[in-house]
Amino acid sequence: MIWSGYLAAAPAQDSLEYFFDSTLVMDRSVEFDPNVPTPESVLGFQVGQWHVRPEQVAEYMYALAATSKRVWVEEMGRSYEQRPLLLVSFSNQSNIQNLATIKQSRQEFISKNAQSPNIVWMGYSVHGNEASGVNAAVLLAYYLAAAQGEQVEKLLANSVILMEPMINPDGIARFAHWVNAHKSQQLIADPMDIEHNETWPQGRTNHYWFDLNRDWLLVQHPESQARLAAFHQWKPQVVTDFHEMGTNSTYFFQPGVPSRNNPKTPQENFTLTAKIAEFHARALDAIGSRYYSKEDFDDFYYGKGSTYPDINGAVGILFEQASARGHLQNSVNGPLSFPFAIRNHLATSFSTLKAVMQEGKALRSYQSKFYQGVEKLASDHKVKAYLFDADGDNRRLNEFLKILDLHQVRYFQLARDVEVNKRSYYKNEAYLVPMAQPQFRLIRSIFETETSFKDSTFYDVSSWTLALSFNLDFSALDSSDYSSRLRGKIGKRTQNKEKFSLDDKAVALVFDWRDFNTAVLTSRLLKVNAGLKVVTKRSQFNSSNGPQWVAAGSIVLPLNEQPMTREELTYWLDDNLGELPVKHFQLTSGLAIDGADLGSPTVKTIVTPKPLLIVGSGVNSYEAGEVWHLLDTRLEWPLVKVTAAQLESLDLSAYTHLIMVSGRYRFSDDVNKKIERWVHQGGQVVASRTAGQWLSTQMWSPLEKPLTEEPAKESLTYSERDQFHAEKVIGGAIFQAEVDLSHPLAFGLERSRVPFFRRGTDHYQVAEDERFAVVARYSDAPLMSGYASAENQQQLANTPVLVATRRGQGGVIYFADNMNFRAFWWGTSKLFINSLYFPYSYWSSSNE
Repeated sequence: MIWSGYLAAAPAQDSLEYFFDSTLVMDRSVEFDPNVPTPESVLGFQVGQWHVRPEQVAEYMYALAATSKRVWVEEMGRSYEQRPLLLVSFSNQSNIQNLATIKQSRQEFISKNAQSPNIVWMGYSVHGNEASGVNAAVLLAYYLAAAQGEQVEKLLANSVILMEPMINPDGIARFAHWVNAHKSQQLIADPMDIEHNETWPQGRTNHYWFDLNRDWLLVQHPESQARLAAFHQWKPQVVTDFHEMGTNSTYFFQPGVPSRNNPKTPQENFTLTAKIAEFHARALDAIGSRYYSKEDFDDFYYGKGSTYPDINGAVGILFEQASARGHLQNSVNGPLSFPFAIRNHLATSFSTLKAVMQEGKALRSYQSKFYQGVEKLASDHKVKAYLFDADGDNRRLNEFLKILDLHQVRYFQLARDVEVNKRSYYKNEAYLVPMAQPQFRLIRSIFETETSFKDSTFYDVSSWTLALSFNLDFSALDSSDYSSRLRGKIGKRTQNKEKFSLDDKAVALVFDWRDFNTAVLTSRLLKVNAGLKVVTKRSQFNSSNGPQWVAAGSIVLPLNEQPMTREELTYWLDDNLGELPVKHFQLTSGLAIDGADLGSPTVKTIVTPKPLLIVGSGVNSYEAGEVWHLLDTRLEWPLVKVTAAQLESLDLSAYTHLIMVSGRYRFSDDVNKKIERWVHQGGQVVASRTAGQWLSTQMWSPLEKPLTEEPAKESLTYSERDQFHAEKVIGGAIFQAEVDLSHPLAFGLERSRVPFFRRGTDHYQVAEDERFAVVARYSDAPLMSGYASAENQQQLANTPVLVATRRGQGGVIYFADNMNFRAFWWGTSKLFINSLYFPYSYWSSSNE
C-alpha cells in the first residue's frame, strides 16, 4: 500500500515460496535437500531484502559445491579489483564427475557432430546496477543444487548448466554498497530518494568505467577474456543475458526487432529464439507479469552478450526487467519491488531451461549445421583470405592477433613476400587469415565493411570492423590472389629475447616511435628521470650497424648526462627491452650524414607529462574511463582525476595537460580565466567531441561552431517520425580522414588515410587565420563503414577531425572524435598519446 506517493509498506515477498512458485519451477511438487544450505542460511537475509555483494555470492556458490554433488565451482579469472570471476556448473553427479570429458566432447561435437548433452550458459548482471540478475542467480543456484523432483533430475541428467552469477563483480559491488548504504527500514519508494539516484560514475560499468556488455567481441578486459576462454571450450547452445531497463518499463525478452537482425546470423537462429520466447511468455503469464518481445532491442552488434553467441552457433537471448534501482520504487505501473524484479528473471531462467529440455534436439541440430555448413559458405564466398600487417607497430599487431586467438580464429605467418592491389606485404611482418575455417562468419564481421542496411535504427554501433579500428594495412584476397602456398607457420611469430649490450662508441640510442611499446618504454624511462629527446625531422646517422635513417618521431636517449651510469643503463635496458621489444639503433655520432644533427634545435626535449583529467557529473564516464585505462594500464603513466568543482581551488601550474573528454562543461568566469592564463603560460588543453562546445565559447580557442542551414521542411506522417529521427543520428560509424603526416601529432603513422570512429554530428570549423591548425580532416566521401545519412555525410565532409594550435607558451588540441573508443580503437590512440608527449613546443622548427 502506498501512502501519499511517498511511504510504502514492505512487500510480502520475502520467502522462498514467493520465488519458487509452483507455476514457475521445473516440478509442480518439489522438495529440497536439507543438507544443502538455503541462501538465507549463508547470507543472513532472504534474497531481495538486501542487495547481495560479490563476496557473498562467491561464499554461497562455494557452500553449494561443498554440500551438493550437482555443483562445481571454478574461478575463470579475476576482475581489475581482484574479485573472482566464477563459472558454476550444475548437472547430475555423473556429469559433474566427468566435466572434463564432456568439455572435450564439445569440440568433437562441433567438428564431427558427436553426442553431447545440452549446454546452457546463463549470465547475470553484466551491468552492476542491474542487480535483479545476480540475485536471481543465487536463487536458481539453490534450486539446481537442492531441488528434488522428476523434471529437475531429467534436466540435470541431460544438460550441463553453466552459470556466470556475476559477470561484473566490481560494478555489482559499487552498486550494492550504494543501495544498501541508503536503504531505510521504512522502504522509500519515492524516485527522488538518494537510494535510487547513484552518483557518478554509477555501478553499471567495470573498474575503469567500461560497459562490459560491449566487450564480448572486443575482449579488451579481463572479465571478457576469462569468459571467452571458457565459452569456446564449452560451445553452449543457448546463452542468456539478464539485464534491467527503465523503472517505468515492464519486461522484455527477444526475438526483438526483426528488421534489425544481423544478416550474418542464420534465419534459423531467429526462428529458434521465437520458439523459446513462447516458453517465457507462458511463464510470465502464469505470474501475471506484463512483457513485450518485438520492439526496442535488436540483435545487430556482435559485441553484446545476447548477440556474440549468435555468430558462434548458439542462440543468445536478452532479458530486460524494469529496475527498482534499489529496494522499492514507484513507477507508472505501480510500486516496483526488488523481489518482484528478481522473480521475473528467475521465471525466465526456468522457462529457458524448460525450452532447452523440450527443444534440445533442434538446438543441437542447429549448432551442428552452423559449423558443418561453413565449408560450403567459404567455397562460395568471393573473398578467400585476408592479408594484413600493422605498419611496423608490433604491439598493435600482436594485440589484434590476441583477439583472433580469443575468438579461435586461425591465422598464418605469410610464407613469402607478395604484392596485392599495389600494396606490398612482407613475410617477416604480415599475416594471413583464410576464410575456410569454423569462424568464417566471425571473420567476415572482423574484416568486412558495410554501408547499406535494411533498417537505419541501431541499438548500438552500426559498424565495428576491427581491421579498421586497428588501422591495419589489409587486403581481401580472391581466388586469383590466394593460394595455400602463402600460408607459413600457424600462429604468431615468436621473438627470442636478445641480450642487450651497449656499443662503446655509442653516443645515443634511438627507438622507433611507430611501435606502441616505444611509448611504454618512454614512460618507464621518464619514471627513472632519463633525459629524452625526439627527432622532428627525418635524418640519417652513423650507427653501430652502419648508416641508418631515423624517422621523425623517433625517441632519442643521449648516453651522456643521464642519472644512470652506462653499466646501470645497460642492465636497465636489457630488462625492459626484453619485456618491450622495440626496434632501436645505437648511434655512434651526433653528426648527421643527412638532415639535422642531434644537437639541432629541431631535436626537442621531451617534457615529462603531468596530465589532469576532469571527471564527475556532466562528464561522459565511458570516455573518461577510456583515457584512464589507456594511461594507467597501457602507457603505464599516472593520471590525476579531478572534478570540475576542484578547478576552483586547484593550482594548475603543477600540471602540463588538462584533458576534457565529451561532456557538459560549465565553469565559472574565474575558472575560464584561470584556464586561459594557464594555457598562455605553457599548459595544454586536450579536448574531444562535445567538449568542443565549451571550447568554441572561449575567445582564445581556435574552434568556431559553424552555421548550418536549416533543411527545407517536408511534410511527414506520424508513423514516419522514427525513421526521420534515425537519419539525424550517427550512433557509431567509421569515417575516413586525411592526416597531415608532417605534423608532430601524427608521428608514428605511416599512411595518411586513417579510420576514425564517429559518433554524433557535432563538428567545428577553425578561424580563417588558423589555416595550419588542422592536422586531420574528413575526406570528401568520409563514410567507410556503418550508417550515416547522406545529409550527415555531406555535412561532415572536409570538416576538421584534429585541430592543434599554439596560444602563448601553451596550446590547444581538439579531437572531433573519440580516439580511444572502447579501448579497441588502437589505430587512433597513437594520436592521443602524441598529444601528451609531443605538445605545443614541437609545432615549430625553431626554439621560441
